[in-house]
Amino acid sequence: MLSLTFTLKGVLNNTMKKHIVTLIASVTLASSATLAHAEEVKIGAAGADGEYTKTLVPALSKALQKYGYTATAEISAGSQENIDNVWSGKLPAGLSQLDVAALNMVGKKPSSAKGHLILMGKFAPEALFCAAKKGGKVASYDDLTDPEKPGLKVSVGKEGSGTARTFEYLMTLDADLSRVELMKEGNPEIQLNRLLSGGRDLVCFVMMPDLDNELIQTVVKHKKLVYININKPVFTNAEVGGIRVYGLMEVPVSKGFFGWRAKKVKTLVTWVGVAVNDESTDEKLLSALAKVALKGNILPRNSLAAKAASLYEKFKVR
Repeated sequence: MLSLTFTLKGVLNNTMKKHIVTLIASVTLASSATLAHAEEVKIGAAGADGEYTKTLVPALSKALQKYGYTATAEISAGSQENIDNVWSGKLPAGLSQLDVAALNMVGKKPSSAKGHLILMGKFAPEALFCAAKKGGKVASYDDLTDPEKPGLKVSVGKEGSGTARTFEYLMTLDADLSRVELMKEGNPEIQLNRLLSGGRDLVCFVMMPDLDNELIQTVVKHKKLVYININKPVFTNAEVGGIRVYGLMEVPVSKGFFGWRAKKVKTLVTWVGVAVNDESTDEKLLSALAKVALKGNILPRNSLAAKAASLYEKFKVR
């Protein structure tokens, strides 16, 4: 009897194992079949090694599978090129900073533009960092708008870069900021050297808050460089389509000693979303992206983008 019981248990266990294996195989085949029939869409990203390409597009792709799509990253120069491609209908969607999208929404549309831009979601924060030379011409934002200091040279990255477009948008909000001269050149490390030698008065760059970022730390660790605060209400009150363009954050730029004496900079933070075109983007894809955007948190927990979002929630100015 005892032997029979064990034999029956063994048969049942083997049978259950077979069913479980069959179930797993069926689910795997079903998933593979779903992916095989999913429509692939290209989403404008940025550089091959950046978070737009490595994290945001794959996260969107995973979320879109539920609606019959997969997404691949289209390498680009960033937000403005993505928007240009969405305007023209070359791409159905592209990642963009909210402030860059806002600039395109309030400005004159390109002659080749079709329809209207819509920005969906707020997936990851990007902060504006501006480095000045200690004892230089710029000690605060007010120096940039001082009529006694016209022509201050502000490095903002290449023409059409996210930082350059950010500053162009800020100029629409504060007309006095147009007194500065925007230096549209790449390689922020070279620009920091020009700042130290007097060839630049301010070097700015937009990126996700990250305590381990080498460029952020280069400024923090240099004895002659310092970040300035940018927290004017004219910026933090700006809206487009009823959406606040900027938040304000005390961004940690050094860890300190167990948090003690950690350095922070109070500055503007915008968000990365997905820009689409209400005329040329397929309606089914529009609906799918809208649902993903409403879902909110789609990022892998350990990604830089997710950590930046968590950091913003912890250090945002309420």
